Amino acid sequence: MASLIYNVLLLAIQVASGTQGPPPPAGKGGTRAPGTPIDENIWILLAIGILFGLYILYKRNRATNKAS
Repeated sequence: MASLIYNVLLLAIQVASGTQGPPPPAGKGGTRAPGTPIDENIWILLAIGILFGLYILYKRNRATNKAS
């Protein structure tokens, strides 16, 4: 029973503090942050992921065929 009261109390405090809204952005008013390097080269990351997945599948298939 004590844990139920504790959880309800914490939930009420969290809901009350959540109505304040997000803080204003730091820095200049309307400027956006510069793009991160991952934005420009996302296709390289995807290609590496596909190649790694193919390597894992090849390795698993090779181990299965060796056991037979």
